[in-house]
Amino acid sequence: MRCRIADRPVPCSWLYFREFDDGRGHPTLPVVADEISVDAETFVASLASSYEDYAQDDKTHGAREDDEDILRLRALGWPPLTGLVERHAHVLETFIARHIGYDVIQCLFPPAAGASPRYLIDSVERARIAAQVITLRGRAIAVPRATATSS
Repeated sequence: MRCRIADRPVPCSWLYFREFDDGRGHPTLPVVADEISVDAETFVASLASSYEDYAQDDKTHGAREDDEDILRLRALGWPPLTGLVERHAHVLETFIARHIGYDVIQCLFPPAAGASPRYLIDSVERARIAAQVITLRGRAIAVPRATATSS
């Protein structure tokens, strides 16, 4: 996995994700652009179970008036995640950005004891798939070192 903050490479250990903080922002801390790139194999291994749960839930409870992104995936028959990466990248990019960005970040950045993060991932706004690499772009909050892991 590769991480960038404000177009600068940084160690991925500098980024973290805390459940329920997604998209909340912070009124006094600086917000910076973040970019996280992960190879397709790692992405699929990390997200396959979550994606399959989403697909199964839609197959059981889906409705005609669901969002167009869900309808598009339903029309494709909820193909395996590898199939989306390889043959329907645009559909997956949209699905990540609009529906499962939180889940993706949560899978890629599980809670880590003893880490010394510098940036709290706040959002996934765009996803791009090219050459078997999934790149997520969004915002992160620069967190003062003394309070980075406190609630």
